[in-house]
Amino acid sequence: MLKLFDMKTLAAPKCSVLLLESLKEVENYFLGVDSKNPLAFDYETTGLAYDAIPLGLSLCQVTSDTSVFIPYNYFFTKGLESEGIAKLCNKYFKGKKLIAHNAKYDSMIGLMNGFSDSSMEIYADTLVMVHLYDSSLDKNLEQRVFQDFKYRKQSFSEICGKKWNKIDWDKEGDSLLEMLAGYSGEDTFWTCRLYQKYSIMLDEQLWKIHDKIELPNIKILRDAKIRGVLMDIPLLKQMGRQLDSYLEKIESDIYSEAGCVFNLNSPKQKQEVFFQKMKLPIVTTTGKGSPSTDSGTFDTWAEQGIRVGELLSEYSTLNKLNSGYVRAIPELVDNKNVLRGDINSCGTDTGRCSSSNPNLQNQPNSDQFPVRKAFIPRAGYVFINRDYSQLELRILAELSRDKNLLDVFKQGGDPHSDVAHRLGISRSAAKTVNFGVIYGLGPDNLARKLDISSKEASKIIDHDYVKAYPGVYSWKQRVQQYAKKHYYVRNYFGRIRRLPGVVSGSNYEYFSALRKAVNTTIQGTGADIVKLATVKTVESLRKNGLDAHFLLQVHDELLFEVREDQAILAEQIIINGMETAVKFSIPLLTDGKIILNWSEMKDSDIVSVPYRFSYVLSGLI
Repeated sequence: MLKLFDMKTLAAPKCSVLLLESLKEVENYFLGVDSKNPLAFDYETTGLAYDAIPLGLSLCQVTSDTSVFIPYNYFFTKGLESEGIAKLCNKYFKGKKLIAHNAKYDSMIGLMNGFSDSSMEIYADTLVMVHLYDSSLDKNLEQRVFQDFKYRKQSFSEICGKKWNKIDWDKEGDSLLEMLAGYSGEDTFWTCRLYQKYSIMLDEQLWKIHDKIELPNIKILRDAKIRGVLMDIPLLKQMGRQLDSYLEKIESDIYSEAGCVFNLNSPKQKQEVFFQKMKLPIVTTTGKGSPSTDSGTFDTWAEQGIRVGELLSEYSTLNKLNSGYVRAIPELVDNKNVLRGDINSCGTDTGRCSSSNPNLQNQPNSDQFPVRKAFIPRAGYVFINRDYSQLELRILAELSRDKNLLDVFKQGGDPHSDVAHRLGISRSAAKTVNFGVIYGLGPDNLARKLDISSKEASKIIDHDYVKAYPGVYSWKQRVQQYAKKHYYVRNYFGRIRRLPGVVSGSNYEYFSALRKAVNTTIQGTGADIVKLATVKTVESLRKNGLDAHFLLQVHDELLFEVREDQAILAEQIIINGMETAVKFSIPLLTDGKIILNWSEMKDSDIVSVPYRFSYVLSGLI
């Protein structure tokens, strides 16, 4: 056992780091751990991939001033065998209150290196705790330590003088071991301090969300990354070639409309062409006061029937699709064409999951270039895709207790048709109004979307809708009054979003905060329903012994990969799990089907897999 640092200069006073040099020392450490005292663990690895090579494991008890570091023998002469470390951790982790900062990653590395799932029962995740207390706070460990404790924790690059991805661990490992141990020891030491700080800042409701919603999702999202989703790379490459050709054609049409050739990636040149040469209307301005040439401007021009705006809007959408998905995904898959993106449960202020590598939440819709078609099940498997039906409007009805809106759902009606009937407008306009109520769409924006005057839009929002659904109006008023009094709002489950703009902001920030108060209460409730549904369905599938795997979550939609012969039973379990995730006075319903690629979910001409054979025989398809 080597004592590396007294930590009076490297970390907080009283903290030290011990390098454990034998499995016997590791076992002795575990024998001294108090099971009632939470134990922080943190992996250092060669990268962030699911199969990154572990460099070492750091441990620290919450009430202890000493961290220990267990090096692996992949790169270090003093390192210990992976099998031996796993055996001891599987034995002594059981019954311990394990905590981590981003437990999804650390438990994933443990699982990939011989740790049993049953031995890694997470007691608390400090990243989640910070997010639940205030979703706007920076959750990076170094930043959190600095902001909460005024201590500047150095990154490893600052300590060793090299970026992580530039280190040759084979050649430099031994020379960097003690620095790595000190750095990792700080990680667990400060994770313990964060736990102590935030454990008393979360109230009962937030702890319940942490324990019942967020912690179960950690393992589910971890397992989804490990499994990944198979991609049809040849299809994407073919789509990429078609997109390149199509984009060239649109680009040529843009130049024809403009009467000149210019750089579509140059804001300055676009400003000169659009506003000086073509005299197009200015929609918004940049922070420096120049006319904006962003995609929103193009969309507005397109809505106004300006041909070059239509072309620019299409070009912007398809270029984003090409660069962000069609061209990007083949670079992200492994050698078996499996994509392992990241679903982050703490990625948004409302509680919704975010997605990265690639971001599947904001994937542009394109019937001509359906990227979802490249998401395919493995041989012998099918996809089951279920999507909540009008979830946010059902939540609005439940929370507001508006009689008319509740009656629509209790009677199996359509809320958009109901609004259309009561307000004397078309169903498509009613749909815009309904979501305008949720997202705080102002009269000017509604007027532009419906191609009516601002006066008519104001009447719809402030009079007609209020008269038709008085309970919704009263509920919105209560939510906004609560936000102004407490500077935050809670969703149905008690999740908080802090809204400082209601007291300290400009007029824009004030009204934006009030819109967020309503939107967050609804959308945040939906987010937690989806998370609860994910937990319930995964647990039910596992209890029934099915070969079924959760893969992706996009807003209110869940995608599973299931063995083909178990698909019908699995679908019923998934439907039940989603529709009974929470008990409302009105039913929660889902749409979906069993499919052979992800794009089939949105294609109304394609029926669920179990029905296709009979349809073929009957001549229907």
